[in-house]
Amino acid sequence: MQILVKQTGILLTYISLLLISTGAFAYPQQQPATSADPAYAIHTALEKIITFSSNSDKINPIQLRGFIENEIIPHFDFNNMSHWITGRYADNMTEKDKSAFQRNLRETFLSSLAKHLGSFDAKNTSVRFQQARYRGSDEAFVSTTVFRPDTSPVHLDFRMKHEGDDWKIIDVKANGSSAVMYYRHHFMAELRTFQRAALRH
Repeated sequence: MQILVKQTGILLTYISLLLISTGAFAYPQQQPATSADPAYAIHTALEKIITFSSNSDKINPIQLRGFIENEIIPHFDFNNMSHWITGRYADNMTEKDKSAFQRNLRETFLSSLAKHLGSFDAKNTSVRFQQARYRGSDEAFVSTTVFRPDTSPVHLDFRMKHEGDDWKIIDVKANGSSAVMYYRHHFMAELRTFQRAALRH
């Protein structure tokens, strides 16, 4: 299964670019009052990114990585993301494989965010939040529309999971395309390649 945890770079870059394009530049006008609102995590993450970027003329790479790891990554549930990506095939993975997969997912996500989070034009980007939609008591969807003068509006949907007292992000869709499903398709392709190679030996 080692091959399955090596091919995360391009795909996690895809996810990170969704998040960067979503609202690293947009300051929410009405922030939910408490973490009971599913949109709170997204508002909080955007606010932290904007504040950090605006206070740093030239961001030190080590400082940037530390900021993302401590302030942004905790808003994501990598355990659930890994579960949805691997699906029933996780039954064939050892605990070591699962831990390595999740660790690699988190690390590549962090590195991709650090790579793409630079200087952004906050003044020319705005984000419109819609009312959260619930599926049961522990799952919700927060939809946003991103407006920029140089491109068509982008619709993004954040899938949220209630964990303890907080809501965490477990997927992002851009104009209907799921980042987790995109990575799952790649995972399945890698699995088939791995299985074919095993049969030849």
